[in-house]
Amino acid sequence: MARKDKKKPESRSQMGFDKTEADEELIADALKRKDMDTGRVELLDRDTSTPVIETYDKDTGELEGSIVLKDGNREGLLALVKIIEEVDVKQDHDANVESFTHSGKFNIENPSKVDRLWDIDVSLENIGSTDLKSKDISIRELGTEDPENVDSRNFKIKKDIKNLFLVKEFINTNPNADDVLNINDIEKELLKLKDKKSGVSGKSNKKEPKVKEDEDEEENEEENEGETWGDGGTLAESSMESFGISIDKENVVHFAIALRSMFDKPVSNIKVVKNIPSDFTNPRILDTTEGRANIEGNQIVWTIDKLAPEYTVMLKFTCNITVTDITKRRTGTIEMTYQSASSFAEGLDIGKFDAYTRNKFYVDTVERDEEPGMFDCKLVFDNSSEFIIQLFNADVYAPEDESNKFVDIDPNDVPLLPSGAQWHSRKWEYESEEYPTFRKKLEFRVMPDFQTIVNGTAVLSDVILEIGSITGVMSYDIIEVPTFRTKDVMATLKIVNNGSAPLNEVSVIQEKFSDEYQPPKADEIKLTWDGEEIEVSAAAVSVDNNVFNIDLKDLKDSSSGMFMPESTMEFEYPIHCVNPARESTFESEITYLANTFPVSQELEFKPEVPVIEAMHIRRKFRIGKEVQAFGDLGNYRIILTVENIGESKLTKLVLLDKVPDSFEYGNYSTTPEITDEVGQDTLKWDIEVLEAGESLEITYEITGTGAYSPSDAQLAL
Repeated sequence: MARKDKKKPESRSQMGFDKTEADEELIADALKRKDMDTGRVELLDRDTSTPVIETYDKDTGELEGSIVLKDGNREGLLALVKIIEEVDVKQDHDANVESFTHSGKFNIENPSKVDRLWDIDVSLENIGSTDLKSKDISIRELGTEDPENVDSRNFKIKKDIKNLFLVKEFINTNPNADDVLNINDIEKELLKLKDKKSGVSGKSNKKEPKVKEDEDEEENEEENEGETWGDGGTLAESSMESFGISIDKENVVHFAIALRSMFDKPVSNIKVVKNIPSDFTNPRILDTTEGRANIEGNQIVWTIDKLAPEYTVMLKFTCNITVTDITKRRTGTIEMTYQSASSFAEGLDIGKFDAYTRNKFYVDTVERDEEPGMFDCKLVFDNSSEFIIQLFNADVYAPEDESNKFVDIDPNDVPLLPSGAQWHSRKWEYESEEYPTFRKKLEFRVMPDFQTIVNGTAVLSDVILEIGSITGVMSYDIIEVPTFRTKDVMATLKIVNNGSAPLNEVSVIQEKFSDEYQPPKADEIKLTWDGEEIEVSAAAVSVDNNVFNIDLKDLKDSSSGMFMPESTMEFEYPIHCVNPARESTFESEITYLANTFPVSQELEFKPEVPVIEAMHIRRKFRIGKEVQAFGDLGNYRIILTVENIGESKLTKLVLLDKVPDSFEYGNYSTTPEITDEVGQDTLKWDIEVLEAGESLEITYEITGTGAYSPSDAQLAL
């Protein structure tokens, strides 16, 4: 009996395992991977209760044979065909790739310790991005022990490599950082970075990446000093991040680590390790959108079993830090490892695979008891190896007539054969008086396990937290003003940047002004910045509810630049005291505020502020002069007295006395200043303060010469 012809492939070399017939989870839609490293898989079928699996002709639906399992075994090995890539990426805090090291290896491995593989043919696809010379690889045989059980060949990628795993750390020292660092905004930032770097092929904005051409090649890389404001005091603007912390107070620093995969297939076994420097305390995990995060000593370890392509995940945590000096603090590096099943080599893949191993087949030919010369025949293919076998061509036909086929199957007719299984064809009858002989053509192959294994690492450099700190003093030129008069008191305010962070904003706030004590106008303010006078614009000055403000904003965009460390600002302006009532005071508060760029926790300093008092000064005093003769004729002692007979102290009194031209003078109790303010010798004494009820006596002596008149000494000023 003849079966219809089926279309067969032209030759075995063109047969093989097409990559469209399998995926990474279910091998050829019929095998479930049990152990990736050893290539052990399990056959899947609908009825596992029987050791027999019936096979049918795909075209006709007729029963074509059956698979008999050995002891119900549905497992076996696959030949391992691996693309193995090692990728090491170093990037800065802004996700710029600083170095990119790649090494590739193509392996064909025999996982069996019992059965060899031979006549192995492999066809690769998309080798153009590599230095592989030919897409076709032929291997005569693979043994069962190392090193004979592996055929390995290295390859390099000729073109620039795109970084397919985007990792970004966000650091924010603002009090509202938890709201700012949300998954939606972070994903938008990552997409911006992805668009910015699309087509960059791993090239950094700072320097070109290096693709390692030789595993033994030595590379000397500059030590990464982390991101900071730099010499010019500038940093790329980012509303998501800020890097300034305040001195002498506890700062809460928010961290968010975000991942996004651009691989075609899921990434697995992701491990992210955040190293926490000793300056930071009390690490606290806030949220993980995927995976698990734990605090392990001075590290936070985040693990994710599997990450889908084009999907953003995030870990958020906080740490506390308190600093008492302006030494810059580093935030700690990040180290990541992962595995991927997508090649970096722009689609390098396996097109087909063929290989043989131990096997046997035979035809059972049984003459009927009651019909001599009539034989019942059956083809048996016995998979005696440890491997899963695909029987994709089996022809049995009469020697005298090749068109008369008794068995005719194609790859779609016979399920995969696990280790020890037999495939039994449907029986056919054959009439002959001689011993029947049949021609047989069987083609099979060991099933492969195609694996792309990318072992990736990434190291992210940290940033430097700048220490924000300001200090200062303030003073008035006088602290007592007269009542019911208009008097200006000059205020001098000094602000010093004694931290390590440049400051982009500086503000002065003075409170509690009133009708009696009024703030200055904008054109009355003088600013001296590091010895240079700087104009203060009217827009920077405001008064609201008796609160006076000077706000210097966006200094980075000004001609003066930011307020750099060790710089000094000095403000001078008048306080207008307008007819203050008796016993009124101006007890003001002054606050210095500053902030960094990007904005971080606001800095605040309150200098000590003197109190201005309105003194009800009504000047009441008595000045007297006494002349006493003593000793020889012509000698006189002059006694000057000044007495405060009021209730207010007197300040800056001037006492004058005139000496006649016919007298010589000297022997002062208090040395005077000799002037000629009234056209002749005048003695002048400056008295700074004379308290209420206090008196002061000053004496000096005169001696008459020539034609003198003693009464001339009585004259006083």
